[in-house]
Amino acid sequence: MILWHYELNTPMGPMRAAFDGRGRLLELVLEAFDPRKTSPLPPKEQREAKRFLDRQIEAYLAGTLRTFTVPLDPQGRASELRIWDTIRTIPYGEFRQPTDLAAWLGLEEDLIVMACAANPIALLIPSHRVVLPGEGPLPRALRELESGHGWKKP
Repeated sequence: MILWHYELNTPMGPMRAAFDGRGRLLELVLEAFDPRKTSPLPPKEQREAKRFLDRQIEAYLAGTLRTFTVPLDPQGRASELRIWDTIRTIPYGEFRQPTDLAAWLGLEEDLIVMACAANPIALLIPSHRVVLPGEGPLPRALRELESGHGWKKP
């Protein structure tokens, strides 16, 4: 499978996105730019997918977008996919504890926490809506954004 990697310069900091040949997002991570992971000039359809993602991230951080519509294709174990699908149903501005999801899905709480940590598509699979113990400042900043306080880079 051919993957097209892009570097994004967002208000959250540098991010790296990977799309498959059909324009579905497989990975979106906060990461410093790495020229070895940047693809040569992709076909026009791929460039459009990247621009669409850029516009959606910008609108989300501006507080004008609540639901992402970028096509996703996260890669993971069956239990992770099930957890990520459930996380995507948590409404904008609402937050859950891992115990809530564990009870809902009939899984161990540790599996929920590990799936959140392994989330390959930050923001679009909104693991920041699951309040994890010992999490960093970015999930808190995203919850503040969704609570109506605007984007403030942590």
